[in-house]
Amino acid sequence: MACLMTAKAYATWNVLTFNQDRTVTIWVDSSSIQRRDDYVFAWVIYDRELAAEDGAMSSKALTQYDCANRQARTWLQSIYTKSMAGGEPMPPRSKAQCEAGESLELRLDDNCAQTWKPVFYGTTGSDILKALCVGQAA
Repeated sequence: MACLMTAKAYATWNVLTFNQDRTVTIWVDSSSIQRRDDYVFAWVIYDRELAAEDGAMSSKALTQYDCANRQARTWLQSIYTKSMAGGEPMPPRSKAQCEAGESLELRLDDNCAQTWKPVFYGTTGSDILKALCVGQAA
């Protein structure tokens, strides 16, 4: 099943949170946030202060957050050599990873859905849920 939810044409990137040691800034495209029942969909960028071992400086992902059950999963993701999803795209880290590329469309394809991962209290993921699940069970 494929589903397409349109977002605004221009991204509006805002700081969402930081990791614990403040070496990664997590940005959200506020124009992409869509709420559906207990779910929130949003484009996020993980922007590193220093490159990862493989040279990655940032990644951009379409992520689905399950506010009621405190879990998240990625639908699309691309990894980049420069900050804010810039520079050259890098090879996917797994065979099942579907590339986001330049898109900011909320494209849901069952072949791209990753498995749900729990979001634990006191983590960066918990900060993201708190920010995006306002008014919902988070």
